[in-house]
Amino acid sequence: MPEYGSVQRHPLMSLFYLVIFIILGYALSSMLAIAVLFMINGGSMASPANMSSKGSLLLMQSIVSIGSFIAPPLALHQFEKRSGSEYLKFGGKISGRVIILTVILMFSIAPYIDWTVKINQMMDLPAFMEGLERWMREKERELAELTKHLLTMKSPADLMINLVVVAVIPAIGEEFLFRGCFQTIITRITRNQHLGIWLAAAIFSAIHIQFLGFFPRMFLGALFGYIFVWSGSIWPAVLAHFVNNATAVISAYVMQLKGKSLDSMDNTSTSLLEASVSLSFALLICYTIFKISKQKKEVLND
Repeated sequence: MPEYGSVQRHPLMSLFYLVIFIILGYALSSMLAIAVLFMINGGSMASPANMSSKGSLLLMQSIVSIGSFIAPPLALHQFEKRSGSEYLKFGGKISGRVIILTVILMFSIAPYIDWTVKINQMMDLPAFMEGLERWMREKERELAELTKHLLTMKSPADLMINLVVVAVIPAIGEEFLFRGCFQTIITRITRNQHLGIWLAAAIFSAIHIQFLGFFPRMFLGALFGYIFVWSGSIWPAVLAHFVNNATAVISAYVMQLKGKSLDSMDNTSTSLLEASVSLSFALLICYTIFKISKQKKEVLND
């Protein structure tokens, strides 16, 4: 609700301020991370190629993620509060049924996401874009190796640390930034809720620089976006994002307990039939969440 005497800022100006906050947040958090690692390592920086530097990588990722993804949305939320623009939607009572259905939804949609990953990886660019495709696949391999390095866990303590760094922080930060801010601003610019959701999801996917998983991640981003809109709160979207990431972390940990290689995580065998059933069930849950949220809004408006 706009405060008395407030004038809502133009969405392009809001976007400008958000980008400025992101640049400042990234620059300051990167400098802080480098300074902290410099002190921890006794005046030298650890090499990412060494296993001993994994803790340094996780610490640096945490600091930079907080500075780049969590701080900028909070800054914009506070900066524009008087203009009547509400981004993060912290308040409001969330239905317990929506929370439960959100968790079930993420497990239900997993086979479909696995199938889309496989299809996305099979896609080839035209011959004249061969150089770009080669670069994309090389970048994908580099990021995959880094991910496996970070997901190497030997104890429950490693699992808890990875859950915080890989699941909790990204779930909060990326939902605050992409759903809370980018999606809201784009929706205000286009005046189209669906366009806002899908464009924000495309930006969300592109920022990960993992092009062979672009479409599955964009689909997930859109799903988080609809959950945010239907529930009227950022927290169900954060929960959905957390469940998605935490499932991958826990799966990697269990695989290592069984003595399996993390390379087998890339071997998805979901069939078209399984993917279709998964998507159908997920859409049914989405419709249920939508109906619950709609009924709640109707009650509040009466």
